[in-house]
Formats: sequence, C-alpha cells, structure tokens
Amino acid sequence: MKKMTKVLAGLVSAAALTLILTACGSSSSSSSSTSKDGTQTVQFFSTKSENGTTYKKLIKEFEKDNPKIKIEYQSPQNQATVLKTDLAKGTFPDVVSIGGDAVFKSMQDAKVFKDLSNESYVKNINPTYKNMITNLYSEKGLYAVPYATNASGVIYNKDLFKKAGITDTPKSWSELIADAKKLKAAGITPFGVAYKDAWTAAVPWDQAAANLTPKNFTTQRLDNKTTFAKTHKEVMSRFLDIIQYGENDFMGQGYNDINTAFAQGKIAMIFQGNWNIPELTKLNKNLNVDMFVSPMSNKAGDSKLVSGVDVALGIYNKTKVSAAANKWVSFLMEKKNAQTYTDEQFAFSAVNGVTQDSKTVAGVRLISKMVKCSTSQITTIQVL
Repeated sequence: MKKMTKVLAGLVSAAALTLILTACGSSSSSSSSTSKDGTQTVQFFSTKSENGTTYKKLIKEFEKDNPKIKIEYQSPQNQATVLKTDLAKGTFPDVVSIGGDAVFKSMQDAKVFKDLSNESYVKNINPTYKNMITNLYSEKGLYAVPYATNASGVIYNKDLFKKAGITDTPKSWSELIADAKKLKAAGITPFGVAYKDAWTAAVPWDQAAANLTPKNFTTQRLDNKTTFAKTHKEVMSRFLDIIQYGENDFMGQGYNDINTAFAQGKIAMIFQGNWNIPELTKLNKNLNVDMFVSPMSNKAGDSKLVSGVDVALGIYNKTKVSAAANKWVSFLMEKKNAQTYTDEQFAFSAVNGVTQDSKTVAGVRLISKMVKCSTSQITTIQVL
C-alpha cells in the first residue's frame, strides 16, 4: 500500500495546487504591428499545439477575406512558460487560445485580458461554459470566450459488453460494479486502471469527486473549514473499488499501456474523455467504441457529466490592434468555423448549434443540448 499512498498523496497535492495559483507580472504593450500599407499583424498564441493544423486552415480562410489583417500563429514548446515570459517582457500576444485552467487563472490574476462580455458573439455561447470561466475569478465581466469543450466519462468496448451479456450501459455505481463482475466472469478485464501517472489516475478521482463531494468544497477548503478526509471518503472508496476489476500491475500501467490493451480488446472500459478516442481508433480503426456518463452515484440516473472548457479565446487588454484582434475572434466564433474546429479536433463546442456527431461519443454527444435544455438532468463541472 506504500505505492498507493504515494499516488493518493500526489492526487491530493495536485488538487491543492489547483486552488493556490500565483499571478504574473504586468505588461505595458503587445508586440503587434501595423505596416506602411495599413496591414495589421495579430499575434495569435495557442497553449495547445495539437490544434495547430486546424487553426492554420482557418487562418488562411480569414486572411483571404481580410487581406489587411495577418494572423501570426505561434505555439512553442512549454507554452505556459513562454506565455508568462512574454507577459514579463511586455511582448504578450494579441489573442490567446487557452484552456479554462490554472494557466488562464494566473493570466487573469495579472489582469491581462479584455472584457468581452458586450461582444455580439457572446450571445451564442452556452451559458454553463461562460459560468465555468467566470467562476475562475472574482471580477465582473467575461475575460475569455469559451470555444471548445470536453467530456470525461467511461469509454467502453460495445462488442465486449455484448459478449458478456450486457445490453445497456450502467446508470448507477452498483450497476457498474455488477457489469464489471459479468465481464470478469466472461474472462474479460473490466477496467483499464492506469495509476502510474498522476493525470490518468486523476480522471476517475475527478469524476467521483465531482459527483460525491459538496458543491462548496473548494471555498470551504480555501477557508480551512473542511478537509479532504471529511468530504472524500466515498470518493476514495470508488477510487479503490476500481482496482479490484483492473490489471494486477495497476501501479505500473500508464496512458499508452491502457490504450494498447483496450485497442487489442483485452479490457472493456477506461475512465477517460473524448480526447482519448482518436488515440484508440488510431491503434484499431475497427473498434466498436462509445462513451457513457460515469455513474458514480448509487442513485440511477443521478450522476453528473464531468466537462470543462478545453479552449477559450482571450484578447490582450493592451493590444495595439484591438479591432483586428476582435475580428479574428469573431471569425472563429462563427458557427461554421466552430464546427470545423469541433470536427477536426474531435471536440465538443461551447457555441450553440455546433454539434459533435461521431457515433463513438453517442452516449455523451448531446452534452451541450442537454445542458442548455435541462441543467437539472445533467450538469457540467470543470476539472482543472
């Protein structure tokens, strides 16, 4: 249990770090420019290099329609460090594509982003995701526009479920464990348990914590009015129960190990998100795979879908090309362009009317519509 204790300590430490964030220094200007012929250059920085191909495609379309605006794309290694360095040097980019995470929080603490709450494109954003952004700071206003979102749940092999005689996805924790027992009896490893690395171990932990702990936990913990020990016993129970239905070497299994085993049909379920599915289908294009909401509650249908803002768009509040920068953000927020991003990046969208229609996420693909129509049925919760 010594290794398990170290992992759990790491998870608690990681959770604590998301609560304690430091601000960067201030800046006086961006490094954008306007040429003699009036062409303006907008520096566009992405903290996620994976979306570079899609952004470059959209940049070409934008520049074709706006010949007097040039978008200079950049997404170097160690993006968060570079962004903080740019801020300190006074060369902060004009527009930033950034996650709704600790990096954004540190930037916002330094008051670098422009309030976009009065921009016309804001009315087309799902309000749940706007709340996720605004909950990260105390100031009034919208300092980054939610763009792409994600969904975390259980990825499962439909063929293995059928082989074990499972005809429907579980809606409660007891049903999930009952299905795990059926899979095990059929000679199939129920769960891919990757507790080698903190981030993969954190996925089932976060899903359980989002459903089983008080909504005011973060505030209470910051004020030292509660502890993990008082509020996370049931979360710990779920976290440990999963081990019983996974591989023996769960402490030695990492992300790639579990993906390979799943693609080979050796395990039936993984606690992961939509971002994982393209990696699985690369390994086996014939996988019959889908997702369902992680049923952490003992009450059937009561579990919440864990979701977050994967990409938000912020404009530097001291940019020299404010109109051009805003025009670029407005272009990205157009439904057809947001749909292009969603399709190519296998994401969900914060833009109303933009859908993810892949059958491999059919169990959670209506996330935006469900949130919009009935927040009492399904609630999105941000995971930092």
